[in-house]
Amino acid sequence: MTHLKRLLALVLVVIILIPLAPPGASCAQEDIVARLMEEMSSAAKVGQLFLVTFPGTEVSDETIIAELIRDYHVGGVLLLPDNGNIINEGDTPAQVATLIGQLQQTAWDATQPVTETLTGEELADPFIPLFIAASHEGNGMPFTSIVNGTTPLPSEMAVGATWDPIHAETVGQIVGQELRDLGVNMLLGPSLDVLETPRPESAGDLGVRTFGGDPFWVGQMGQAYIRGVHAGADGQVAVVAKHFPGMGTSDRSLDEEVPTVQRTLEKLRQVDLAPFFAVAQADDPAARPDGVLVSHIRFRGLEGERFVATRPVSVDSQALQRLLGLPELTGWREGGVTVSDGLGMRALRRFYDPSERSFNNRRIAQEAFLAGNDLLTLSQFAPSDAWEDRVSNVKSTITFFRERYDSDPSFQTLVDDAVARILRLKIKLYGGAFRLNAVQPDVDGVGERLGSYQEALSPIGHDAVTLLFPPSPDLVPSPPATEDNIVIFSDSRSEQPCSTCAPAPYVDSLALQDTIVRLYGPDATGQISPWRMTSFTFGQLDEYLNTPSLLPSPAPTGEGESTVTPVPLHPIEAALQNANWIIFAMLNPAADPPQSKVVRRFLAERAEALRGPHLVVLAYDAPYYLDATEISKLSAYYVAYSRIEPCIETSVRAMFGEFAPAGTLPVSVSGINYDLVVQTSPDPEQTVTLYYEKISEPSEEDQLTPEPTEESEPTLEPTEDGQPTPEPRLAEGDKLRLYTEVIVDHNGHPVPDGAPVQFIFAYPQEGLERSEMATTSGGVAETTVMLDRTGQLDISVQADPVPRAIALQITIQEEGPAIIVPITPTPRPTVPRPTPTPTLGPEPAIENTPQPTPAPGNGEESSTIREVGTADLALALLGVLIAGSAGYYVIRSNNEPVSLALRLALWCAIGGLALYMAYALLAPNIAWLQEQNSVWVAGGFALLGGLATLVVTRITGWWRRVG
Repeated sequence: MTHLKRLLALVLVVIILIPLAPPGASCAQEDIVARLMEEMSSAAKVGQLFLVTFPGTEVSDETIIAELIRDYHVGGVLLLPDNGNIINEGDTPAQVATLIGQLQQTAWDATQPVTETLTGEELADPFIPLFIAASHEGNGMPFTSIVNGTTPLPSEMAVGATWDPIHAETVGQIVGQELRDLGVNMLLGPSLDVLETPRPESAGDLGVRTFGGDPFWVGQMGQAYIRGVHAGADGQVAVVAKHFPGMGTSDRSLDEEVPTVQRTLEKLRQVDLAPFFAVAQADDPAARPDGVLVSHIRFRGLEGERFVATRPVSVDSQALQRLLGLPELTGWREGGVTVSDGLGMRALRRFYDPSERSFNNRRIAQEAFLAGNDLLTLSQFAPSDAWEDRVSNVKSTITFFRERYDSDPSFQTLVDDAVARILRLKIKLYGGAFRLNAVQPDVDGVGERLGSYQEALSPIGHDAVTLLFPPSPDLVPSPPATEDNIVIFSDSRSEQPCSTCAPAPYVDSLALQDTIVRLYGPDATGQISPWRMTSFTFGQLDEYLNTPSLLPSPAPTGEGESTVTPVPLHPIEAALQNANWIIFAMLNPAADPPQSKVVRRFLAERAEALRGPHLVVLAYDAPYYLDATEISKLSAYYVAYSRIEPCIETSVRAMFGEFAPAGTLPVSVSGINYDLVVQTSPDPEQTVTLYYEKISEPSEEDQLTPEPTEESEPTLEPTEDGQPTPEPRLAEGDKLRLYTEVIVDHNGHPVPDGAPVQFIFAYPQEGLERSEMATTSGGVAETTVMLDRTGQLDISVQADPVPRAIALQITIQEEGPAIIVPITPTPRPTVPRPTPTPTLGPEPAIENTPQPTPAPGNGEESSTIREVGTADLALALLGVLIAGSAGYYVIRSNNEPVSLALRLALWCAIGGLALYMAYALLAPNIAWLQEQNSVWVAGGFALLGGLATLVVTRITGWWRRVG
């Protein structure tokens, strides 16, 4: 009997845990973290807090980085081309993968028993993989560290101009896959900065390093991008979103000083922090970042004190903890890692010492850690460029942290908490059993696996290119023809892709000409003549504009007369005189080099004199660098947002009229009076159609489970023969769910989530009116209304600035069904709830409201599988109780001992629970069980199992001999 009771108890525990345990619920990760923390020395724990930089590509025992890994147990490294870690020429993928493999090998070797040089103790710490971090923003140099051998990526703004998160996910997948193949396991990106008000003349101008200026859409793009990285990397690349809490309003470069921004906390939450909230609270865990990069930025008025400024958030414990403690971030922060921006950046050094004569490295690192940064980035960690100084500061900082860890219990607790978060992230990347072969990249053939995804990016360039001027494609001049002379000027600035590389141009001076010839030259369509094309650089144009005009000079002759000697024309002057088209391939005008502003100068000084040729700007950077006067002098202004080859090609195709530009500006542009706030508000020209569903009251059976089993009655739902079903019969006392069609903005995209929509209910016969406010989700707003009186009810919808209009008129009669009149009939959508393609957010829903699903038998599978829940378990236990009681009664009715009656009752319970267990495990996968869609089925299975056991035991009698 004792064994029987134990068996029954075990079965009960298993049965209860099956429906109640959350998917994947496990304490395994915490057990691994605890084990590692127990095995790690204090030096190993402290070292995990630091992300360091180093010079060159050598990782031999005598090198700086080998010492930092071996003796100081650093947690990761940041690879930078400027430090010579990445050689962007030759076989870069193999070089980077080899370097990363050697770094991880060094970390592995350091876990073998060695004598620690600082303390003399023999240690054997567990192997913890290094974080290998890199920036990979796209748009080439300088914010893409590995440009040679990888797929050229569009800028974030190019992706934002498509307004399609699917494109962001595509870019993220390419980034994740290529970084994983290289061995990079930490991506510093994407940027979630919101460029609310562009400042083209500011040193802090973000340019195309942002998805746009609308917080909602930046968040949507960020979610998709992060999800793509995680998918492409198979979860082996950590995503660190930047620049928390937002640098979109910055007016300074961090190469100069820490920017100070006037911002209240409420405004910060509405704009700058909104994308971080969106990714931190994403429904899909894969769309959430693994960390955030905390930037060096100050805020004045954050807590309402107008003239009180914070310290840089990265080193201000009060400010950073206040932000990380916001309700939208607290859940993410439990597992999310915070990474400091470079603690040796000039802006931060100047904050601590404006004279820049001193650098208190230990104080800066300590304050950054106490502020709430888990991982401290020790880059540029000295006032000088000497690596001896930088490494000395790194060593002294780590040593200082060790001493505090061993002597200060409160500091030790903070370190342990941060290290635990870091270890959880590394476990997430590689699993609990850290193996060297799992973290080392496969160097063989890595170059062949990378750089082959340009075809996947072609649609992004197509969907991004934007016609900024003229306002209509019909006003664009016809494309160049065979007889036309074309003069091209290209921005000539260049940059070193690595410390030992020769300077490379951002845009080759012949890139545009070669693309035009390839697409429309004699070997293609034959639209243009290559010999009628001439290309110059901005530097040459600037030199020409600086050259004074030379007048013809008289020359004496032998007869005492003089003749006029003609002055040869400047090559640019000669080209301009014969030009039919003048095309500028423009980047961002910058203070350095000055010739980058030559387009503006040319338009100011020479455009009025050129009456014949068409002036065209093809912008491969942000769209807001020309003002209204300058734009008015152009024949056409196209924006491609990125200088990679696919974007150059699509801009040329658009100029030649192959397709109508599909992109839409993702930021405000004052030069054409384009205000993004206005553009993303509801389009006043649209008519908002209203749909409705009758909400059926749940039966007593439905109330036993939180999952709806009674379907709503959608209007005009198609039947099996394709004909619409009759509209639901409405009467007084019925409840309706009302929802709009997708409300679009001025650009035809769904309005951002949270847009206010007013539902107005008017009873004209009684002179009564009331309204309810709702907000959009996925472009759709919804509410409910109770038909609580007879008479006419006019339901209007207003989404400012869309004017109020009656969308539905319902007349409730005392006898008979209601009369329903849609005021503005439109084609009925094929699904009850329209969902905009570009929006990846949650669909709108009403709490505790049954949602319409296809009726059984219509040939479509239900989109939701009903899982076994607590209500099923409750009814199963009821069935078990009935079966057990029946067994007990049968034995006692024959005056047999109570012990035998209890034994049979327990066997009946076991039989009932066994059959219920089979039901619980198989129901989600068996169609006919799903079709039953009732919690009573679970009780029936349990009762059937118990009664079947009762019959079998009574017939065989074996139960009397067991126990």
